[in-house]
Amino acid sequence: MIKQLMVFLLAGMSSVAGFALPAAFNASYSVSKSGLTLGEMRVSLSYTNNHYAYHKSTRATGLAAWLSGDKMIENADGKVHGNSIFPESYLFHHTSKRKDRKDQLQFVNPRLAKGSYKGRAYSIQVPGGTLDRAALELALARDLAAQKKSLTYSIVERGKLKTYHLTRQGVEKINIGGKNYHAEKIMVARKGAARKTILWLAKELDYMPVKINHIEKGDAIVSNLKWFKFTGK
Repeated sequence: MIKQLMVFLLAGMSSVAGFALPAAFNASYSVSKSGLTLGEMRVSLSYTNNHYAYHKSTRATGLAAWLSGDKMIENADGKVHGNSIFPESYLFHHTSKRKDRKDQLQFVNPRLAKGSYKGRAYSIQVPGGTLDRAALELALARDLAAQKKSLTYSIVERGKLKTYHLTRQGVEKINIGGKNYHAEKIMVARKGAARKTILWLAKELDYMPVKINHIEKGDAIVSNLKWFKFTGK
């Protein structure tokens, strides 16, 4: 077990010394489709000793709330060692008037992930440094700050081990809520052309998103930053 742990630690320490993970913060985003506001997403990142808690909560508002009742929570918790991330648990739960979908995950040991997706249990072997979908965002922010060239990550998603290849699309000056940000534009492409996500990650916000454009089956869901407050700086 000690040998396995050392292998995991060495494999996971991919960051460059001197560059930290994003500081603790609270933020809010508006979520819209075709110019129509659908809801609001609240995001928080906090640290307690060597543990992190990265939590998101999205809910429909106004007419969309009455029509769909959509609610989503995404919680990721784990440990940090220097600039390295060691996820422990992950939960994504999407409920509405028509669905109740849950993706739950535990990293049992450095090489084993167990969980359930849509009520079906799974257990998979994972390589060192594997992340959940939310911890990926923290690792990406860290690696952009470190100016890493390769943005490739192993992710456990919906009961499967996947490899995400993220590509830089350049730096853009973007105005959100009357404020200018210098944002790295990042493309997250999945199999086929039906699903892709574009992120604008602001240097001024430790490379956390100021805008997210998710495209699936011809529909574009856009999240724009409303407010952002560092709580750990």
